[in-house]
Amino acid sequence: MRREDLLASTEHPPAPAESAHAARRDGRFVLIPLIATLLGIAYLAFVVFQPFLLTFTVTASVALLLAPLHRRLSAWLGNRPGLGAGLLVTLVVLVILVPVVAIAGVLGAEATTFFEWVRPHLQARALKDVLAEVVASRVPWLGEWMRADQQGLSQLFSSVLASLAQGVNYLIQTTATGLTTAVFELVLFVLMLFFLLRDGASLRQRLREISPLSEAQERAMLDHLRRTVKGVLLAMLVVPLAQGLVALPGFALFGVPAPVLWSFFVVLAALIPVLGSPLGWVPAVIYLFLEGAGWRWVAMLLYGIFAISAIDNVIKPMLLREAARIHPMLGFLSILGGALAFGPMGFLIGPVILSLVLSAVTIYRSDILRSTHVIEQAGDSRSPMAG
Repeated sequence: MRREDLLASTEHPPAPAESAHAARRDGRFVLIPLIATLLGIAYLAFVVFQPFLLTFTVTASVALLLAPLHRRLSAWLGNRPGLGAGLLVTLVVLVILVPVVAIAGVLGAEATTFFEWVRPHLQARALKDVLAEVVASRVPWLGEWMRADQQGLSQLFSSVLASLAQGVNYLIQTTATGLTTAVFELVLFVLMLFFLLRDGASLRQRLREISPLSEAQERAMLDHLRRTVKGVLLAMLVVPLAQGLVALPGFALFGVPAPVLWSFFVVLAALIPVLGSPLGWVPAVIYLFLEGAGWRWVAMLLYGIFAISAIDNVIKPMLLREAARIHPMLGFLSILGGALAFGPMGFLIGPVILSLVLSAVTIYRSDILRSTHVIEQAGDSRSPMAG
């Protein structure tokens, strides 16, 4: 009986449709576990490298911007990409560290002077005298309340000073932790930048082998991304520094103590989305008002509005638009959204994501839609001939 079955199977082989179905079924049995394994490996890789993704994105953006200079430098050194990358990274570190150390020294001296000046004013009796002499004379009803409730006012001052001391202590601890994290990320940035510059060409070649994009599409996307990174870095560096430099003579002219330190606060405040530089110069206006500076606080207010803050509204959209032809509103929203989502690094990551989105839209519009339209036209032209 078995021999008969064997003979019957050889005499009547399976139909081609059945063979194809069996092949597809066997392929699914292999493909599904393979996809599940690859997804598991991708998830584990994400878990391992997730703490460094933001730093890698920023470093890759800077490496993309420095890649043309690295190629020229390596060629000048006799086609030695490692040496060229090392020299370029050293130059970047010097450009970052030398100004930081110089500014830190000036700010340290200014901060010491400012602290010596402000410490006597933070005593409870000194604060009461300031309120009695300045605030009460300008706001009479507040002066009457202060004279009527001396005990409550003393308790209020004690509570305010205790909260202020806690805030300063928390600020010191947060600053120490932030400095440690910043040093670690700076070292990581330097290492990543060196290897991305040295091995960037081979890495791009490896990615090109598995990329669905053509070489022209990849080149257009990288060019758009490079111009976006250039514009954002210019906006992040040029605008805050310009606002700080413009604020410095104003603070010195209108009698704000420690003008260099206040200008540094303006630079830091300019990095904060929406609020920006007013966080740095408005407290100076309030100080001049409380000091009874007369017209100087009004002049400082006008100077801050029409000189310091106006730079942000003029230069930043211009830099973004000229660098990558990004609409100012889209550029602003990408910077704001990136900062809210990723913190300080989001100032660069947000525009990078926007650049990738715009490049993808361009590729879809110019290549995919155009090819679909060509195919439809070819089908329409063949249909009368077929008839």
